[in-house]
Amino acid sequence: MSEVDICPICGEPIKRKNLKRHFGKVHPKRASSFLQPKPETGSPKKGRIRRPRRILFYALIGISIILVSVAATEVVSVNTIRMHVHPQLSILIRGASETVPANIGIDRDLWRDHSLARFGVNGLSPLLTRDSSGTIHVESNTVRDFTLYEFLSVWGESMDYSQVVGNPVQPGESACIFVDEQSISLSSEVVFVDQQKIILEIPSNSQPCSAIS
Repeated sequence: MSEVDICPICGEPIKRKNLKRHFGKVHPKRASSFLQPKPETGSPKKGRIRRPRRILFYALIGISIILVSVAATEVVSVNTIRMHVHPQLSILIRGASETVPANIGIDRDLWRDHSLARFGVNGLSPLLTRDSSGTIHVESNTVRDFTLYEFLSVWGESMDYSQVVGNPVQPGESACIFVDEQSISLSSEVVFVDQQKIILEIPSNSQPCSAIS
């Protein structure tokens, strides 16, 4: 038996298979609105389709902000001076004073050893000079012991029993280090402290180091 539907316009019982023909014949002006296919229920709206993309977009923005903040914090940390002391260095060669040049640890020609560069601030060595007064600036983003020999390495100079910053020690002469007027062994590590006075010297008249201090 054929299924019967009620015409929604005139209320007549019509066999389902004849319903389309009934609309076209009896209600031609209104047939199109009833014959259009109904949208499927539960179909996702455009807004719902775009929502996952929107969530992903905001998530990426959030991650980017976090990464930028972390990077900025690292830059600030690396460029923050946490140690700042000023030892004083003098060089005496047979009674004559030699100049400690300005811009050690800054100028390329006066910054030979970059092994300590990670401790420096704003792209400079943590051990540097800003003028020719002999004042050594220890400006580090990390609190640690910095030594005289590390400074000499940054400068590209050295000191041992045979020479003092490029000045040969002649037979019978001595190479001396004085820290706050006390003679110390060349093998000792001189750790920089604030207002420390350091003298590197080849004494005149072949005097031993102990006779000068």
